[in-house]
Amino acid sequence: MVIHTVTEYIATIDKLKDNYTYEVSAEIPTLPDHKYVHSPKFIYRGHSNHEKYRLVPGIFRWKKLPDGHEVGEYSQLEYNILENFISESCRYIKNVPANDIAAWLEIAQHFGVPTRLLDFTENPLVALYFACSGSTDSDASVWIVNEAFYNQLYFGTPLLFASHTNQLIGDIISWEIMLQQRPPADHIQYSQYPVIYRPAYREERMSTQSSVFMLWGVLRMPLTNIISTDNYMSFDEKPEKPQNGILANIIIPSDAKKQILSQLDGLGINEKFIYPGLDGVGKYIKAKYSYNQGD
Repeated sequence: MVIHTVTEYIATIDKLKDNYTYEVSAEIPTLPDHKYVHSPKFIYRGHSNHEKYRLVPGIFRWKKLPDGHEVGEYSQLEYNILENFISESCRYIKNVPANDIAAWLEIAQHFGVPTRLLDFTENPLVALYFACSGSTDSDASVWIVNEAFYNQLYFGTPLLFASHTNQLIGDIISWEIMLQQRPPADHIQYSQYPVIYRPAYREERMSTQSSVFMLWGVLRMPLTNIISTDNYMSFDEKPEKPQNGILANIIIPSDAKKQILSQLDGLGINEKFIYPGLDGVGKYIKAKYSYNQGD
């Protein structure tokens, strides 16, 4: 699906939500005919270059060598990278214990260190901003994950309770990061699939951006390789089995980016919103008075 304006973008998301909203019969003996409406809950990620970027964490990205071969850029050094970041940063961040690896993962991700986390947002306009704020030379995209249906397919329940999520996160950290090895086959609590969770908002920026994380487990591949095309959502008619819809992609042509950024600014979604504080104000003023901003 291709959009050119914020209005088209919102209408497309509303259509997608309608396509994947359906009635479910309640399994309650005293209410045999009772039905309730199951509405999808989406999370979003914006990419400024649709062709270049993949839905995979930085730690698992590949680098092309001069001879044409590709190598993993960071993944073999994952724990070393995180340990080095903690040792260098703990003097500045004194309220997080050095052994709270989950917290340090989130902090490292926040400051641009490659981790096995991938950022999403619950705010579709924030994702659209990130998609359009990069280079104007390439088409952008916003990826949409239907969270409840994703959880149902890979974890057997539409809602992961905090205890279950924490167990999954702890297992991934213990086996994949600390021990740097795959877990035993009979370790039934461990997940090979990325886990969606909401972090503690230690920074105002995370709260403003409505941050959500996906933490990768055993499968070190892009989300588009993990999720079958049979589970992509349709922008057309309501499908026969809407509960199978998990992933969708909206394309933003390169020549529509500036107009969309201007429209988002009119809605209050701009640099000073995305990056609260003086840093965001500086970015906002620079963008506002840029020679090309009105083109």
